[in-house]
Amino acid sequence: MPIVFSWPYLPSTLAPTDFAVHLSDGSTVTPAFATIQPNYEYNERQVAVLFGEFGDRRRPDEAGALYPVRVEIVADDQPLLLVGPEGPVSAVGLSKESSNPYVTGPSLVAAKLTRATSEGEGGPRLLGGPFPNDGAALYGDAAKFRLRTYTSGGFSPDGVRGLRPDEYDRFFRLHLRRADGTTTTIERAGVDHTIDGGRIQVVGLADLGRPAGGDVHYDDCYLEDWDNYIDIILDGDEAAMRTITAVEIPALAPYGAFFNPGGPGNDPTPGVRYTAPGPPQVLPVLLALDDPMRVSYGG
Repeated sequence: MPIVFSWPYLPSTLAPTDFAVHLSDGSTVTPAFATIQPNYEYNERQVAVLFGEFGDRRRPDEAGALYPVRVEIVADDQPLLLVGPEGPVSAVGLSKESSNPYVTGPSLVAAKLTRATSEGEGGPRLLGGPFPNDGAALYGDAAKFRLRTYTSGGFSPDGVRGLRPDEYDRFFRLHLRRADGTTTTIERAGVDHTIDGGRIQVVGLADLGRPAGGDVHYDDCYLEDWDNYIDIILDGDEAAMRTITAVEIPALAPYGAFFNPGGPGNDPTPGVRYTAPGPPQVLPVLLALDDPMRVSYGG
């Protein structure tokens, strides 16, 4: 159960006892475990993942269904601390209603456009992982800008396999607005677009797994990091980047939808309850080219 914050937290303050998961039968449970995995890179510390007995596969409208209805951050011996512009602050008292993965799939919660950077990439070496996987590692000098999308849960094409760097065309569209107020979309990666005298191209997706080559292939066995971040890597001029207004997940044919873990896979069994596909969504993009709105803390 991923818990998604708008600010990063200090991993040293994370514990299962920071969380109270309120269930549909009126009971409250404390998670068995809380971890930074798989969001353990230094620039991904906004998601805590909880493990525990939180319910079953029944839908809320079915008899006997048990499921989370709300998650609350509670006080314990060491409160969970979030890192903001002025330093650490307590997260105690925050709460959020819970969605049900058998009713609706994952969605985007934020999208931010900055200049591409490898700052903050990677994490403690002992944890390993399919790295490096940032824009520079996959696309070299073509990675000039990064539109980082932030997700509410696992983003898998079918709930089993990993998302691949070459799948922008299948899952995303970018919305742009010209100076005269007219709009357009970018539906294909690798194609130059001219807008208001500037150039923009979607190069591909990143923050997934390693680039193709050697033993790495973009197929159903592609190993990605399974975290809550997907980067859309862009090449072109700054003026063109400033025309971006929104990122879209069309989710309906001929596009694909995203699933939480536990989706139907590529060969679903009839009669089995799988997690639901995510909805169509258009999310405004925060232009952070002048101020990347990053924080760092060591103490």
